[in-house]
Amino acid sequence: MKAEQEPFLQARAVRAGYSGREVLRGIDLEVRRGEVLSVAGPNGSGKSTLLRAVTGLLPLHGGEVRIGGTPLGDLSAKERARRCAVQPQVEAPMFDYTVGQFVLLGRHPHRPPLAAATAQDRDAASRAMEETDLAGFGERSIRSLSTGEWQRTLLARALAQEAPLLLLDEPAAHLDPGHRFVVHTLLRSLAREQNRAVLCVSHDLNLAAEFSDRMIIMTQGRVQAAGTPEEVLTEPNLREVFRCEALRVAPNPFTGRPGTFFAP
Repeated sequence: MKAEQEPFLQARAVRAGYSGREVLRGIDLEVRRGEVLSVAGPNGSGKSTLLRAVTGLLPLHGGEVRIGGTPLGDLSAKERARRCAVQPQVEAPMFDYTVGQFVLLGRHPHRPPLAAATAQDRDAASRAMEETDLAGFGERSIRSLSTGEWQRTLLARALAQEAPLLLLDEPAAHLDPGHRFVVHTLLRSLAREQNRAVLCVSHDLNLAAEFSDRMIIMTQGRVQAAGTPEEVLTEPNLREVFRCEALRVAPNPFTGRPGTFFAP
């Protein structure tokens, strides 16, 4: 990542909410290509709302979002989808697709309406399934999947989109330790080797610390702290945000990255 590179995602003084209730209260953030930014914070702090706001799914009450230097409102739905892929935290299967058919949905921004999938589309979907450990799942019904398998299928659809910006809401939720490690290793690799910008919401502070270049911690719709994991994951910050005096921070003995622990 080049220090002088312009942010691919920029949010400035973003305010948004629901039914007149403001959830985001002036959020600033930026993500550059080649880096992973993790967003952490307690339940109800506005993390998922932030993802909805920066993708245009939730109208802004104020502020501005730019993707690839272009204001969000100036991008058509297809242009947004070409620049930005989203994995939601929760999505229920609507139709009885096979896994292969569902992952191919990520290719719609790259072809005309009603056009058949091309060989390039199928190759992209196949790569995405391999990267998420779903090779061999292509003919499985999505309704037959475990919660963890469904979570990986949602991620595969986002990866098949091949967008330069990935916005992921708890991509490792419901996954076993092995798959959590694989997913976060993959995200870091996509940023560094494919020069993508990755914004990842996570409740797992230790995973976020290990695999992120930068972090922000949100509370009550605002950014409490932003910077490197070492700068953000401090005991004063965590106690202020999570209201838990038992949280402690110590280096991971294998990597040196900050880890969070309970010391009742």
